Amino acid sequence: MKIDVRYKELLKKKSDHYKLSRKIKTGFISAVALVGIPAMMFSNKNKGADSMNDNYQNVGTYQEAKTEDPINVDINEVNELNIIINDNDCSDTFMESIYNNLEADGIKFKTTKNSENIDVDDSVVITLDQQYISGPGMLVIAPYDNERRGNSDALALACEASFYENGFFTDGIECGKKGFREMEDGTIMERIPTSTEENISSDKNTSFVTICFGTDNTNPLLVTASIEGMLTRYCSYIKNGNKDEDLIYRTEKDDTYDSLTAKYGYSENYLKLMNNLDTEELPIDSTIKNPDVKDIREFDTVVPVNLYVEKTKWSK
Repeated sequence: MKIDVRYKELLKKKSDHYKLSRKIKTGFISAVALVGIPAMMFSNKNKGADSMNDNYQNVGTYQEAKTEDPINVDINEVNELNIIINDNDCSDTFMESIYNNLEADGIKFKTTKNSENIDVDDSVVITLDQQYISGPGMLVIAPYDNERRGNSDALALACEASFYENGFFTDGIECGKKGFREMEDGTIMERIPTSTEENISSDKNTSFVTICFGTDNTNPLLVTASIEGMLTRYCSYIKNGNKDEDLIYRTEKDDTYDSLTAKYGYSENYLKLMNNLDTEELPIDSTIKNPDVKDIREFDTVVPVNLYVEKTKWSK
């Protein structure tokens, strides 16, 4: 078993993150009360552009205070992903703004509604949903099926990191959505695949994620920046040869903490801490992140991300 030398460090980090989140949320509420939502709006576009070659602009996320080397991806690499953006019950004005912003930044993509025409091999499907949750938070939904092909786990983790980096109050990642379905043996499923997952064949090499926005999250500029950062992180991850890794796992009927410690090589306490579990028995349908995720820089919120675009080719 791997030695959990980071146990206390991770425990302190979670405590500090909780305190910071409280401060951020308090500041957000105060700002809205004083001057309204425009005071909280920001765009990461072109930050740090003065330090780059004049032939490029930065349309991804960039945090100048970071000391670690940024993740750099050329837009041509992102546009090779065969991106499909799926509108699942979002407002027309919300989606139109996102489409226009992405197009202005040179992102190539196809659009669809209600999971039609998304069963496409070697593609990246991003579903945007405004009906599943409410309030100021957002939720990332990864595949329900643990045996799916593609790199959906990496896409979900890149999504979580990018939206967190852009100031969204993320509710984490869940495998499938809450729901009820009776199986052939009479048992009832309390978590089920999303409509996106059900419309993509299990044998297709397709990566997909569903992003659920609360009713108070309707800032298309921030959503656009987050999508671009997500694609950049994801593209960097797969470009470096990291494919088909089991990064996120949905617990099943016979899983126990012992089986997970054997699977991942980390102690029960460490797995519980990293995945916010505090029950004695391992709940079914829990989302378990592979502890090795903490060492993958593409999923680290403190790593700056740059998406480079040639102005002469894409500017309008």
